[in-house]
Amino acid sequence: MVQIDIPAGFVVSMLAIDLGRQALKKGHDNTQTEKSSLYYRYLFRSLLFAGAVIAPAGIYLLAGWPGWEQIYWSKRFEEVMHTGWANALLPALFVLFIMLAAYAGHALGYRWLTTGKEKYIRPTWIGLLVVVGMVVLLNYPSFLLVGTYDQYHNLNGQAREAMSSVFTNPHGFSVGWVCVMIYFALALGYLCLKVLRENRPAESER
Repeated sequence: MVQIDIPAGFVVSMLAIDLGRQALKKGHDNTQTEKSSLYYRYLFRSLLFAGAVIAPAGIYLLAGWPGWEQIYWSKRFEEVMHTGWANALLPALFVLFIMLAAYAGHALGYRWLTTGKEKYIRPTWIGLLVVVGMVVLLNYPSFLLVGTYDQYHNLNGQAREAMSSVFTNPHGFSVGWVCVMIYFALALGYLCLKVLRENRPAESER
C-alpha cells in the first residue's frame, strides 16, 4: 500500500542502521572524514532495497489494483492514463517519495548514531510502524476489499457490495500480493542477515 510503502523506505533504512550500529560506530571512530566508507555502503543498500524491492512491489500493485493499493483514498490513481499530466505523475511521485524516505531514514539514523542520540533510533522506526499500522486499520474494511474507488464509496451508481473479498483472489490479486510479500520478506531477511554478520565482529570487541 502507498500508506505503507513510503514509510517502509524510511523504516528499513533506519532498521539497518539499528542492526549495524556497532560496526557503523567503529567505522566512524576510525575514519578521518565526516562519513566512513560504511556510511556509503549502508546508504547504497538502503537505496537499492527501496529501488529494487519496495518500489517495484508497490508499482506492481498500484498498476494492477490501484484502488486497493492506496486503500481508496483517491480516484486519481485509477485515472492515470489519458487524464492529464497531474494524474500521470502520481506513480513517479510514489517511487520518488519511497527513495527520499529511504535516504531520510539512513541519514537521520546515522546522524543520531554518531552524535550520541542513538537511543532515538529504535523507538523511531518502531513508532512509525505502529502509526502506519493504525492508519491502515482505521481504514477498515478497505484492505479486505478489491474494487474501484466509486464502488468503495458508493458513488456514481456503484455499490460496495459489488466489491470482492481479497480472499477470493479477484483478478489474480491474492496470488500477486502473496508473490510480492514473499519477495519482500526474502529480500529483507537477506539484508538483515548481511548487516548482522558485519556487525558481529564489532559487537564482540565491545
